[in-house]
Amino acid sequence: MEPMSVRRELWIAHVQAWRSSGLTQVAYCQQHELSSKRLAYWIKRGNPNPAELPLTLVPVTLRHSPATVQLLLRHASGWSLALPSSVEPAWLAELLRGMV
Repeated sequence: MEPMSVRRELWIAHVQAWRSSGLTQVAYCQQHELSSKRLAYWIKRGNPNPAELPLTLVPVTLRHSPATVQLLLRHASGWSLALPSSVEPAWLAELLRGMV
């Protein structure tokens, strides 16, 4: 039986490869002959430091902006941050840079 640290590194590598693959978890597991339940387990538990995950910004175009709309940022580790829609883009960019 392989040591836990080797197994952990192997699964963390699979999680990272799955994230960059664009495949569903099931499709990735079928392609690599892995258990989808184990992959899901390591997605939840396996990454020791969420700050190591790559930060990806996605451009968004708003069609209308009611005053009550909030910007909600959700991280893969589970935390979320609600900001008013009027937040300055430069301030938000600086906040995100500081989180890396």
